Amino acid sequence: MAEKGFSDSARDRIRLIVEQAHRAAELTQQILDFGRKSIVERRPTDLLRFLREFERLLGRTLPAPIDVRIEAADSEYIVDADPGRMQQALLNLALNARDAMPEGGVLTFRLSRLEVRGQAPPYRDMRPGSWVLLSVSDTGTGIPAEILPHIFEPFYTTKPVGEGTGLGLSQVYGIIKQHDGYIDAQSTPDQGTTFLAYFPVATAALSEAQAAGQAADVQGNAETILVVEDDEAARNALGETLLRMNYNVILAEDGARALELFAAARDRIALVISDVVMPRIGGMELFRELRKLKPEVRALLVTGYPLGRDTRELLEAGKAGWIQKPFDSRTLGTRIRLMLRL
Repeated sequence: MAEKGFSDSARDRIRLIVEQAHRAAELTQQILDFGRKSIVERRPTDLLRFLREFERLLGRTLPAPIDVRIEAADSEYIVDADPGRMQQALLNLALNARDAMPEGGVLTFRLSRLEVRGQAPPYRDMRPGSWVLLSVSDTGTGIPAEILPHIFEPFYTTKPVGEGTGLGLSQVYGIIKQHDGYIDAQSTPDQGTTFLAYFPVATAALSEAQAAGQAADVQGNAETILVVEDDEAARNALGETLLRMNYNVILAEDGARALELFAAARDRIALVISDVVMPRIGGMELFRELRKLKPEVRALLVTGYPLGRDTRELLEAGKAGWIQKPFDSRTLGTRIRLMLRL
């Protein structure tokens, strides 16, 4: 039976629109990742812990005949990483491995440490120091030698039309480079493929507070959040989401109204969430004005576009962060908790 107010055909059309919107967002994100223009928020991340959590995701994604293994020596594997982008890169590699093992096989994630000192590094411009090597190996069909040099090229694919965009490995390449890393691949036909990703070790140890932030509960503690969004439907939807997360919410339809509301309630507003692109006063200008009213103001900017260098420098100068559209409620909730801990 259809939900009240919607016929079955209307619900089907809505579902199709949502699916196509998500697909368009995925393609846009792939292009941004390859061009190294996507928004990346790096923080000290324990890759071994990350892989163990990622393994649970793969259990729901990969077919049963594929055996997922994690191997690591007794060591620390802490790198400066954006967990969301890292998950996307590893998921792309896992899906490639799945396609290469239609009858099943073994997918192995292996962590090791590498010291680059006087000896020749794996890459010519690799700086001296400590590195983490993350290898992703499958026991699949392998990649022919003539194809291997082209696998990271955008839109290069050997899959039939309609079964791939040719952007999956290009996206992986861009994400790794945004983490100051390097990636290579080795393959033997009929034996399998191994992707080798190198990341510089984080200069600071992972603190208990940061570790707690990675697994932060998305529920709030009745803090007040000012939501600034010119689109009424998006504004109300975001407000409802925050109410369900146990936040108090103040809604503003544009930057000018937000300034009025903030001036009247600055002492109880814990965070401002604002769209970047709005008429009258945009998100960045709003952030500048809010800092005049309260220099320590916390702001989370919502954007669907890559941020320029000047924008990044402004945000880094204050207690501000950004989140890229589209996002789910858990991603939003986790980001909010991290912002409130600044």
